[in-house]
Amino acid sequence: MIKLIVSDLDGTLLQKGHHIHDRDRQAIYNALENGISVCFASGRMYPEIRHVMNELELEVPAVSQNGAYVHTAERKLIRQDTFETSLIKELAVVALDMPFVTVMCAPDHYVLTELNERNAHIQANLLAPVHVMPHAVEALGKELICGKITFLGDIEKLLILQKQLLSAYGGHIDAYVADVDCLDVMPRHISKGNGLRALQEHLGILPEETLCIGDSFNDVSMFATTPHSFAMANSHPDLRAKARYTANGVADAIEWALKSVSDKVIGKEGRS
Repeated sequence: MIKLIVSDLDGTLLQKGHHIHDRDRQAIYNALENGISVCFASGRMYPEIRHVMNELELEVPAVSQNGAYVHTAERKLIRQDTFETSLIKELAVVALDMPFVTVMCAPDHYVLTELNERNAHIQANLLAPVHVMPHAVEALGKELICGKITFLGDIEKLLILQKQLLSAYGGHIDAYVADVDCLDVMPRHISKGNGLRALQEHLGILPEETLCIGDSFNDVSMFATTPHSFAMANSHPDLRAKARYTANGVADAIEWALKSVSDKVIGKEGRS
């Protein structure tokens, strides 16, 4: 029986313009009303996930920055993980001479070394503030702690950068295309899967009692935490191959979960 539903945000629950379909919204409420916990797992920061919670008028657990941070529904931080200082300093300067915007991700805000015409547009898609810190690279590991670094730019060039980074640092990092213009890089020990496992352990919920749904390659580690994984039907074929099922939206996955609860109740009544 499903006790925990975990949903990715962008491209899964959140559509363009940060819109949530009414059907998905109602399905989340239905899950909660039937005693199933809901969690949001995202590459976004915890304050951004809280923005979504506020939109839905909910307090639920959150796995943020691809697993770097895990908070309970009571806002208690139960997991925090970051880059080693020497590694993040190397990554922060690796693309300085390339046509990318490099964004360093602190726990609750984004950091740029400067604000210019090339990067001024990024605030539009963010739900947390952007701070300009000219000395950001020198501050890494001290006043600036990061669990993720993001490169923004043309997708074809980002794919080349991804290969280069994995070739040079593959034993220490994971690099995922998280959006059409976004490459997320995290330490190898940080993942949505590890974040979700920490939450499952904290809540006392088993893998087989968990359902997750996502649409990007940073969701693959999350898929591995449960036999009940759903990929969005419009996601990349390679991503869909990593999930057990496909769904057109969050509501489809939740309806499957609610049916599992209903079948369990009927089964118990049949044996009584």
